[in-house]
Amino acid sequence: MKFYLLFVIFFISVNCKAQKYALLDEHLAQPVIYANMVTSTDRFNGFFPIETKVLKQFIDALAEIENKLSSKGALGEAKQYEIGCVKFSGRTVRLASEERLDYMLTSTCDNVKITMHLCDPKMTNASNIYFIKTWIKYIQSYIK
Repeated sequence: MKFYLLFVIFFISVNCKAQKYALLDEHLAQPVIYANMVTSTDRFNGFFPIETKVLKQFIDALAEIENKLSSKGALGEAKQYEIGCVKFSGRTVRLASEERLDYMLTSTCDNVKITMHLCDPKMTNASNIYFIKTWIKYIQSYIK
């Protein structure tokens, strides 16, 4: 009997797949959901998918954008990133009072394309920094 129980547990553990994607809530209202696939329903529900194996690199890219926004000098050109199935498209917007960054995130996972505005040039740099810091803390609090 013990042999069969151990065999069943072993069989289940070998054939289980790890969750491939972390679904981040764009509004920070729901916890991060881990899933094996991305569907168009996730886009409708306001989730942004990221591959779990590149979460650390994603957080590092967010921190780099935050540091660039925090710098008091000229921002220069916006750096483009491509991390797993996520692409950061950025540009610098020059206003009379300051330069601001505009970053759009595009995730193309499982043939589902989801976009999200990370930095909005209509908002101040301080507001964008606050959102990015909050998003980083949100992601780090749910990392498995």
